[in-house]
Amino acid sequence: MAVLATLQQAAVLPPEGTREADRVIQTVIQLQSVFAKGTDASIQEFARRALADKHGEQAATGLQQFRTNGWTADILEALADADVKAQLDEREQLTAGLRQFNLSLDDFRKFMQLVRDGRSALTAQGLVFDEVYTHHRSTMPGAAR
Repeated sequence: MAVLATLQQAAVLPPEGTREADRVIQTVIQLQSVFAKGTDASIQEFARRALADKHGEQAATGLQQFRTNGWTADILEALADADVKAQLDEREQLTAGLRQFNLSLDDFRKFMQLVRDGRSALTAQGLVFDEVYTHHRSTMPGAAR
């Protein structure tokens, strides 16, 4: 997956084969389902607001692209930024929607921290998260060429 490859290049993932690494992989997969296919109103509103904060009126286009094609660097960064800005009660509203996919708020927060850490690490290397992610995505099986 491009998300994991990007975070691996940023050197922010736990060691391969550990229980923590397995949980990250599961979280990446499950969170994509939570936000792309889940019907929980709080989850969908959180994603909509995250993209609206970043893109204003073009947020709907970004959400539709994500629902059709899966993770994008744009949605990952928007969610990670929204997580930092969210009040505790806003985050707690995500609990029911996350639980439907066997995730906790802690799983969500840890993954969002990995995205932020990955972005910072790549920036320190003179790289751009979006560009690294796009490169990895283009090399994945089934990628449109």
